[in-house]
Amino acid sequence: MSTDLTLPRPVSPPHVVRLELDTFFGVDRPALAEWFGALFTDLLAPLCPASIDELVAVARDYDPSDTTPWGPPGYARLRLSTGEFTRSSWAAALDDLPSFLRVQLVQLDAQGLPLVEDGWTAEVLLKDDPAFPHQIVVTASRTLFGGWISHAVQGEWLSAFRTGASLVQASGGWITLDRVGVRTAHEVSVGVGLDESLFMAAELARGPHWATLLGPRQVAALGGVQEVCSTAPCYSVEHLGGGRILLQLTEHLDEVPPDVVRKLAEFLGPVLH
Repeated sequence: MSTDLTLPRPVSPPHVVRLELDTFFGVDRPALAEWFGALFTDLLAPLCPASIDELVAVARDYDPSDTTPWGPPGYARLRLSTGEFTRSSWAAALDDLPSFLRVQLVQLDAQGLPLVEDGWTAEVLLKDDPAFPHQIVVTASRTLFGGWISHAVQGEWLSAFRTGASLVQASGGWITLDRVGVRTAHEVSVGVGLDESLFMAAELARGPHWATLLGPRQVAALGGVQEVCSTAPCYSVEHLGGGRILLQLTEHLDEVPPDVVRKLAEFLGPVLH
């Protein structure tokens, strides 16, 4: 009798589009709340049949149960670290940071539970520890786009990325299509922990990505604005002002050859772990 000792192949997590902005600066919270609402409307509302007002109303009136503890099927939910789920309390929470604040929109599955792999999330994390950056993180499963992320949709994500970077005076950020999680592919490959990366986020980029935002300190370490704009091996290089530069590696998010990523990593070498 033979025994099959073949181990099952690990299942890779699905591709997700991930947008992140990290900043050590104090943020204009009312402006951030307005931008965050516009981001939802422009980027995520087409993937979810509800407006922010509807989501807030659902969260406010929703009575959790054992079967749908998070919210009604097919909707999303606003979560605040403190306070009632109303639009005014959401904006007020962003405007007044007593300590730590986490504001999150999360899509729910048919049972009213958060979609982990095939949904989207959008969150703002404002921190009371100045050693670590505030963070804005938006993710959406590639499956939500029908398997093809059009140039128009990519342009919308880039537009939100630009305006958000300027609004919060970002120290760094990126848009990518990957399977990794809270750490970037670069951080995983070199064995860098998340806390270390966040602590050094103003000085060191968190990896080469399809869209990579370089903050002022990173640009300075690479030779300055003119040097980066003239030598970065990218499809598009854009100075956003304030010493921040947006690098777009290739024309399309779905087409990022490994050798192109490697060239960008070599260029970013002085500001990578």
